[in-house]
Amino acid sequence: ELHAADVADLIQFIAPDARPGLVDAIRGVLNPEVLAELDDDVRGRVVEQLGASETALALADLETDEAIEVLETLKAPVRRAVIDSLDADQRAAVEDGLSYPGESAGRLMQREVMTVPEYWNVGQTIDFMREAGDAADDTQPAQFYDIFVVDPAHRPVGAIPLSRLLRTGRPVAVRDIMETEMKVLPVTTDQEDVAFVFRRRDLVSAPVIDDAGRLVGAITIDDVV
Repeated sequence: ELHAADVADLIQFIAPDARPGLVDAIRGVLNPEVLAELDDDVRGRVVEQLGASETALALADLETDEAIEVLETLKAPVRRAVIDSLDADQRAAVEDGLSYPGESAGRLMQREVMTVPEYWNVGQTIDFMREAGDAADDTQPAQFYDIFVVDPAHRPVGAIPLSRLLRTGRPVAVRDIMETEMKVLPVTTDQEDVAFVFRRRDLVSAPVIDDAGRLVGAITIDDVV
C-alpha cells in the first residue's frame, strides 16, 4: 500500500543482508515505479536479483523516459540482457533514447506524446483522447499537460493546454485555440539549459524535435524536477 518512493526508501534503508528477502517477498506485487525511485547502486542489485526477464516486464509498464533512467545506471552486461528481453517496439525506443548524450533533452524526454493534426476540432480531439485511454494505448502518455498540434510532416506547430481544450466548444478548430509561440527544444539541448528554460518561462511541458524539426518527444515539469 506504500507509495513507490516509500517502498524504494524501505528497500534502501533495510539492512543489506535482509534486502534480498524483502525483494523476494514483494516481487510479485512490486510497483515498477519503485525501480525508477531507487538509488543507482541499490537499483543494480535489485535488478540483478529480479533477473532480465522480470525487469523487462516491469520496464514495459513505465514510460520510456523512466525506463531509460533505470537502464542507463545498470552495468553494461545487465543493461544489455534487460534490453534484449524487451519487446521490439520498446527495445527500439530505449536504444534510440540511450543513443543521445547522457545529459541532453533526448535522454530526459518521454516519447509518448499526445498529438493531433491542425485540421481537427476540439470534439475530435477529446474523443481521440478518450478512445486512446479506453484502449490502453501504450503509444500515448499516461499523464500529460499539453496537446501538441503537428503538421503533415509531424513538425510541432502549436500547443493546447488541457484546461483550454476542456473549456472550449466541440466544433471549434484546434488551430483557433492553439498557442503558436511555444518553446521548442532540440534533442541535443543540455539538461541545464532545459531546466533554465522551464524556470524562465514557467513551463509545464515542452516539445522536443530532431534535426529535421519533427516532434520526437516531450519534456514535462516532473522530468525537470
